[in-house]
Amino acid sequence: MELRHSRVVLPPYALWETRAGSGTPLLLIHGLSGSARWWSRNFEALSERHLVAAVDLTGFGRSRGSVVPVVLPPFREVTSLLARWIETFGVPVHLAGHSMGGALAIRVAAERPDLVRSLILVNSAGVPFAIRPSLHIRPLPRAAVGLDITRVLVPDFLRAGPTSVAVASARVLRTDATAWMRHIRAPALLVWGDADPLVPVAYGEEMARRIGGSRLVVIPRAAHVAMWDRPEEFNRVALDFLDDVERGEPPSPATSAFAWGISGWTGGIAHRQSGRARDIVLVHGLGMSSAYYRRFARQLFARGWNPVAPDLPGFGESSDAPGMSEREHAEVLAGWADALGISNAVWVGHSIGCNAVGALAELRPDLVRRAVHIGPLWTRTRHLMVRMFLCLALDALREPLRLFRYVLPAYWRCGLWRWWTTFRKYQAAILGEPAPGVMIAGERDPIPDRRRVNVTHVPGAHACHFSKPEEIAEEVSRRVAAVQAMTTPATNSTTMP
Repeated sequence: MELRHSRVVLPPYALWETRAGSGTPLLLIHGLSGSARWWSRNFEALSERHLVAAVDLTGFGRSRGSVVPVVLPPFREVTSLLARWIETFGVPVHLAGHSMGGALAIRVAAERPDLVRSLILVNSAGVPFAIRPSLHIRPLPRAAVGLDITRVLVPDFLRAGPTSVAVASARVLRTDATAWMRHIRAPALLVWGDADPLVPVAYGEEMARRIGGSRLVVIPRAAHVAMWDRPEEFNRVALDFLDDVERGEPPSPATSAFAWGISGWTGGIAHRQSGRARDIVLVHGLGMSSAYYRRFARQLFARGWNPVAPDLPGFGESSDAPGMSEREHAEVLAGWADALGISNAVWVGHSIGCNAVGALAELRPDLVRRAVHIGPLWTRTRHLMVRMFLCLALDALREPLRLFRYVLPAYWRCGLWRWWTTFRKYQAAILGEPAPGVMIAGERDPIPDRRRVNVTHVPGAHACHFSKPEEIAEEVSRRVAAVQAMTTPATNSTTMP
């Protein structure tokens, strides 16, 4: 058996993977403080029938970083990163996850059911931990069977470092994957060691009840890392399950769960999306990124939309670029939309994003079915700089504090010079004629010039889509549907989502 190690670059991240064999892909995700080495006792048997690939998650194993430690991204970003990794295989895969990796695998299967043919969960996290010490104490006399894993656990723990382990541990303890379990339609096998004191079998039994059609197999004399403690038994059970799956019919299409991690990086432009249709595009404001659209995008997704949001060049996770004008941003967005096959979509801009969307609609009307402007900036004031700084300062006092967990890192990434040069290049557009489209502003938003722009008032301040996402998503859906109804011939029964 030949193991092939390679570094997979998926900007802004990179992963190390280990591959062996050929056939239908079987992808392996390790647990907390682990690495691909935790599957080393399974590669040979599994790769006889499958292309087996094990990943080192960002912040662990070889993906730790050689000199500068890698900052552990949020689990939602890790899940999206795993989905992008799976896409490189070109076909739906069998996905196996151990412990923390199991919780990530559950989320991948829920958010991207099109990528997952089947699911194997090994001593998986995901069911909320109950305060029942007896569950964890009872297996302890038998848990010594799992001590052999310490010869790879300790080096991997030291390589990951205390920060990554501590952060990931806190996230695992807070993880509740039960909502994602409801979305899983792929065949699922749950494998548990009967002597696991960390995630006792009782959690596996609860998980089996929550994942429809799943099957739980308990392996005797195995502890938390069942695939290492009893590799022969695990390999046999896993291969029998995979053979049954491949002999059967593919599962019926499942409804995907909402996701909002980095979903792709095209021509230097990072984007987030939920769903695959990309029928509504969200363009962020000055200094921000697509991340702060998460609450708004979730509400749009719940209403049948498939939102996608790019990070403009030099902002968020996109590649560095100097400050650009609204026309230059429109040209970049047009190329990005063409590359992703986006056309005739609804485009929503916030703040200066409104000006970029307006320029795009003029440049490429084939891309923009309808423009929606939230918190538009168009004004005719003689003292634009003074007005904008005063209004921004006032608005900061009216926004919810939780918004600043997105504002601060986004502004740090953007930098003062890029912020300033971008604003300077947008001045002519801000002082020009308002672009056509639906105009929406928070009733407490001090920035829009209401003498210049006729806005529909909604609850909230400038970032009303963040503070009042449900109300704004409903307003956007209603207004776009109303326009569609007026412009659609009576013989056409097509409705908006």
